Amino acid sequence: MRKSKLNLFDILVGIVFLILCFLTVYPFIYALSFSISDTIMAAQHSVVFLPRGLTWQNYEMIFKDDRVIQGFLISAGRTIIGTALFVLVTGLCAYAMSKQRLKGRRMLFIFFVIPLYLSGGLLPYYVLIHDLNLFNNFLVYVIPGCFSGFYMFLIKVYLENVPESMEESAMLDGANDLQIAFRIYAPLAIPVLATVTLFICVTQWNSWFDALLFVTKPDLQPLQLILQVILRETQIDNLLQVYAMTTGVKPKVNAESYKMAVLIVTTLPIVFIYPFAQKYFVKGTMIGAVKM
Repeated sequence: MRKSKLNLFDILVGIVFLILCFLTVYPFIYALSFSISDTIMAAQHSVVFLPRGLTWQNYEMIFKDDRVIQGFLISAGRTIIGTALFVLVTGLCAYAMSKQRLKGRRMLFIFFVIPLYLSGGLLPYYVLIHDLNLFNNFLVYVIPGCFSGFYMFLIKVYLENVPESMEESAMLDGANDLQIAFRIYAPLAIPVLATVTLFICVTQWNSWFDALLFVTKPDLQPLQLILQVILRETQIDNLLQVYAMTTGVKPKVNAESYKMAVLIVTTLPIVFIYPFAQKYFVKGTMIGAVKM
């Protein structure tokens, strides 16, 4: 069997992609190394790739702050509950819209398409949240975002490619629509559901603007909003002083290294999700190639 030879084009493409991979990963490695480096080394900007003078005081200060722990729980809660509710509501709607026998299907299609092109704006949305009594309520994080027309159509396209014979066989066995949706369609739609779940997890975890508008109680603020406050220079200086007074130890950190630690804390949890969803993500991203 003749072995294929690498030509110049393949080598250049490989080099370009290696450079792109390095440029993508290096900022994260630099932030991690900077956050666990000694104060003097970090201040002198001698950290390039590996940490210099290992210290974990940045992370000790972060996790000794009760606001950070509470914010982490709120962000984790909204991510888990919000994503689960989104997949349930949007997935069931997509299942219904994928059926030709659904009465009023064409009108519902138009109803779902219009918001994709025309938005009501921020003011009507604010009034709606007020009328629903969702101010300073955890449900403001999960109910308004439990449905998306775009993702509904994405899942609908996938479900329309499932053979109808499977549904007909299940109906002959006495299965209803919910049983068919959860026992037949859901397992077959794992690639698209995993892809949507990944996107919504990232969106929920990174969200902070809704908390800025609708939440004033400190115990309901998500991690992203709390860390924005901490990132302010004056706030960091106050934290360093409090840490020194409570522990009697002068912290080996500065504002810049503390900021890097904050970035790692907010980024690392969501990064761990990608390896588990990667095999489904590749399949799910090809859904757009299927006609609607």
